[in-house]
Amino acid sequence: MGKKSIVIEIMEKRLSPYGFHYAGYEGYRWRFSREVEGVIQSIVIQRSYAANDYTLEIDAGFRFCRSKEITNDPKCNLDFLGFNNEQEQRDVLNKLLDVAEKYGMNKLTELTKEAKTKPDPIELPEPTIQMYEKLYKDNSALTQQFISKIMVDGPIRETDILLLLKKELKELQGKTYESVQDKLVEFASVYGNMLINKLGGRWKYNKRIAKTGLDITLCRWINVLEVFIEAWHKGKDDLIIEEYNYRCSRVIPWVTNCRQLYGEDWQPPSTSAEWEIPPM
Repeated sequence: MGKKSIVIEIMEKRLSPYGFHYAGYEGYRWRFSREVEGVIQSIVIQRSYAANDYTLEIDAGFRFCRSKEITNDPKCNLDFLGFNNEQEQRDVLNKLLDVAEKYGMNKLTELTKEAKTKPDPIELPEPTIQMYEKLYKDNSALTQQFISKIMVDGPIRETDILLLLKKELKELQGKTYESVQDKLVEFASVYGNMLINKLGGRWKYNKRIAKTGLDITLCRWINVLEVFIEAWHKGKDDLIIEEYNYRCSRVIPWVTNCRQLYGEDWQPPSTSAEWEIPPM
């Protein structure tokens, strides 16, 4: 039996008694879901891109958790449990699903309550086609324009750029959407190029949907313009730093783990990633 079939078989056996059903496979993630009080709850097994190991995640509403959050034990670390054969694979899967049964169900109830108490999503302004086109064509020049404003002694650090983005975004609060569109494109340019330099990838203009985003290795599509529009519209300038750290946390541990196993020159196979990942 293939590895994918084994994952689905074991997850179905362990989770179907709780009302979970197979909801699909995407990005090396097997998802089983159920609906409770109008909120979709999911239990996910995720595999690394180039290693035989698994990680458990659960999510409901707006949040997801891994082993430390699921168990409320900061010393618990069940991420990237490795295996070398089918029996070890089954043992790892059952160990992770033991955690899902023992702790995950209660955590999903907690996350569901949080999701239900959140206000209805605010309708955000839509980026214009012109904004997407400018982002794709001018992101390099706009990034240099922004970086030139940073006055520090010595090399410019990642933190310097993020803090200036946060500061200038905050200064746009209270202004009309039409008057801040160019600045939002500038900020998205800087932010996107930071992620590309750190994680690998490229800018991509999707003609079918007329949108510009990031094609990041191991992250897939990221619409950075929408990130800044949301942060500006909601008055949550901290959101951009949280989002940046979140994106990095989704890639860097995998890469670090794989490079420890396979050497510092490791790159994802071309079948799963088109763009190389830089040194980290």
